[in-house]
Amino acid sequence: MMKLVTFILVLLILFIASCSLFKPYSAKDIESSIPIEYREKVLETLDEAGDNQKELLKVLYHYKNDPQKLEAASFLIAYMPDHGYANVALVDSLGEKVPLNVMDFETAQEVQTHIDFLEKELGELQYKLIEKREDEKTITADYLINDIDLAFHAYETLPWTKQYSWEDFKEYILPYRGSSEPISNWRRYFWEEFADLRDSTNDALELAFLVNDRARKLFTFKDVFYYHPADQGLEDMLKNGYGRCEDMTNFAIYAMRANGLAITSDYTPYWPDRSNNHAWNSIVLPDGEVIPFMGSEANPGSYNLQDRIAKVYRKLFSQEKGTLEQLMPDSLKAPPWLGYSNFRDVTNKYVNVSDVKVNVDTEELFLYIAVYNDNKWNPIHWGEVVDNNSVTFTAMGRDIAYLPVSYEVVDTIVVDDEEKPQYEVIPAAAPFILTTEGIPEYFDNSPFAGREKINQEFSMHKTGHGRANKIKMDSTYTWFAWAENDWEVLADTTAASDSLVFEYYYPNSLYKVEEECLHPDPRIFTVEDGEVIFW
Repeated sequence: MMKLVTFILVLLILFIASCSLFKPYSAKDIESSIPIEYREKVLETLDEAGDNQKELLKVLYHYKNDPQKLEAASFLIAYMPDHGYANVALVDSLGEKVPLNVMDFETAQEVQTHIDFLEKELGELQYKLIEKREDEKTITADYLINDIDLAFHAYETLPWTKQYSWEDFKEYILPYRGSSEPISNWRRYFWEEFADLRDSTNDALELAFLVNDRARKLFTFKDVFYYHPADQGLEDMLKNGYGRCEDMTNFAIYAMRANGLAITSDYTPYWPDRSNNHAWNSIVLPDGEVIPFMGSEANPGSYNLQDRIAKVYRKLFSQEKGTLEQLMPDSLKAPPWLGYSNFRDVTNKYVNVSDVKVNVDTEELFLYIAVYNDNKWNPIHWGEVVDNNSVTFTAMGRDIAYLPVSYEVVDTIVVDDEEKPQYEVIPAAAPFILTTEGIPEYFDNSPFAGREKINQEFSMHKTGHGRANKIKMDSTYTWFAWAENDWEVLADTTAASDSLVFEYYYPNSLYKVEEECLHPDPRIFTVEDGEVIFW
């Protein structure tokens, strides 16, 4: 009998122990341990994580007796909902994916020619977000713990990394991703592969040179990846050996953060005097100096950007204070990418800037300032409207053409039985040039009927700036001018030589010329004393 009682007692003890051992992780139990700076946002992330909450709690419990690593984990989890993997693919009008392997082509033009051929058969194609993996809902505890431990190993053992401030470590070394790419174990890969470089110097900047020189042998730019809009993960980067600028900045971020260097990515969403955008890297040195470079291409100190830049933003894993996202009511929507908080305006670190106050008459709470890119006005910054009659756009690059705009609902469409509002950029004031002295010079926005016309010939020898499209014999070109908040057609002309000749122009006006039947990429221009000046 005693043996039976003893056996039952042992089973009971084991059962109680197992219940304690497998007790679910609880946010309530760990809440008081989370640093107060991040506590509210961490709890919000845990709520948003759904079934993946247990993975994030494992990380917090894992570090509950290590205050510094717990703060690091809390920092990452607090801002995790702002990050994830975005898979973008080419789709047809029905939303079906259209296979496209850019590595099958040698140039971007070949890819575009192939897409043109497909569109003849399938109709209009477009790039569409087909999958979004939110980090807080998908990341595993094992991955995050391993990545944090490797980051701290560099922080605690490397001479240059120990010289960084705690804040710079959290923002520019600790984060596990560079953009919206698939996450991977890049930190261990580059720690092991570049160990000889790390062991050859005690200087952060010298190590950056060495790492970037080797990185360009593994991975570099190829223009076909403009047609691969999803950011590559490390596995694809190493397999393909090529990518676009976003991939190149991520490759440098991986290689250098893994070896204890504080690296981030700066970017301009839209060039102001040609189409496309650009991203590049910046290294933060232990003394706080920040030097731009291009990962897998140009080292710190030898990378030169063009003179005309409207805006430069620096990527953050955390959130900048006072952003549009934080000020805008939920009932309003910002233009693409401006409604986020994970970037910092650093334009004044690159070019001379000026604040621009614009007089307006509007009921809108916020207005935007746009540059001409890809044959349309694209918002690049925002300002809060004061008393319905003025808005100030801060730190704008000079020697650039701008247009103040609103972002408004113009229509609704039905998608999956749900009405979705359609937004458009609407001019809110006359366009202007912000001169090199920082003075806005506005274009005439009145009807042409009331304007002075100068009967003087002027000619154009190209239709684009940057890509410099040549004038083509026998092609028809349409000449537009800006009036009453829109482009108006002035004339059509057929090229009889390698230049276009026009017999008159309106002073203080903004123009563009488009060619028929081709993918238009016109640059806006002015005419001054019969001379064409592109913007």
